[in-house]
Amino acid sequence: MLYFSAITRYKLAKLLKYGLVTTGAALVLMLFSGDDVQRFLGAWFLLGVWTGVLEEFLFGRRFRALAIPLQFLGKVLAVNMLTLVFIIIAFLLGSEQDLPLAQDAPFSPKQMMLMPQLYRLMLRVVVVSSIAILIVQVEEFMGRRMFLGFLLGRFERPVAEERIMLSIDLVGSTALNERLGDLLYFRFLNTVHSLMTDAVLRNEAEIHKYIGDEVIFTWTMRKGVDRNNGLDLYFDIMARIAANESMLMQEFGVVPKFRGALHGGRVITAQTGHIKRTIDFSGDVMNTLNRMLTVAKDLKADLVVSAELLARMPGATARFAFGEERTMPVKGRKREVRVHVVERVKAV
Repeated sequence: MLYFSAITRYKLAKLLKYGLVTTGAALVLMLFSGDDVQRFLGAWFLLGVWTGVLEEFLFGRRFRALAIPLQFLGKVLAVNMLTLVFIIIAFLLGSEQDLPLAQDAPFSPKQMMLMPQLYRLMLRVVVVSSIAILIVQVEEFMGRRMFLGFLLGRFERPVAEERIMLSIDLVGSTALNERLGDLLYFRFLNTVHSLMTDAVLRNEAEIHKYIGDEVIFTWTMRKGVDRNNGLDLYFDIMARIAANESMLMQEFGVVPKFRGALHGGRVITAQTGHIKRTIDFSGDVMNTLNRMLTVAKDLKADLVVSAELLARMPGATARFAFGEERTMPVKGRKREVRVHVVERVKAV
């Protein structure tokens, strides 16, 4: 049985996502145009997969600094160039009659250039690929869970669920901001956040939000407990930063250090706002998490975890070492919270 890492699964899922969205958009257009719906769905699916390949392996990193309209323009142009390549290949193979141009009889390239069907096809490719790129980009901007929640109206009313939350905070952020200046500091944060990507995918985490130099990650309780993803993420992020230490020193003159707090339990998920809407978490877990970060700072600890969550991770002691239990008061909470300092003894 083939085993794919979380990163490979993410990339394959993204290609499949592009293929399905492109096929769906093309299907809607073809239903309204009266064309044969089933005949060319495979071609549209391949077009979507190719769009995903361009996005993930070519455009994603090289053109991220460009303005959004320029990114869209470049991607759409590349997809249309691919369509022209397919048409040229069809002529070279003598299969021009199989092209979606509603022309059964063979035709020459010159005749094809005069066909209105060709330009309708190119326009469809532009529209369909633009829709696919837009939908996938919005879904990634919001996060899959939030995006589907908006579409399905799941969070119109508050929902109670069991989740694990990890908050990590940059150590010495104020002094670092003054040292680098606002613009370079923002680029520094963006670079560091990008370095976290592999660790986030490997541990199947969702990025809930960025709050300046703080990042909040979340899992469902099952995913966070599974293979100790919640504990591993912090240490995998720090390992990733350490692996890029020379690059960070060369570009920014500093290697970032984060402290973290991990807690879990019942949270309330709901959509808030009217003019600008967002989906947010609230409840005792979030309040406690903020207090735990302060405790980690006071203890000069890298990561602290609540004893309440640790009790739900019985296999964690095989790879992690936990300090003595400490209690801390939490404002607005009747009982104290017990926490442990965490160190990773063995990576996966």
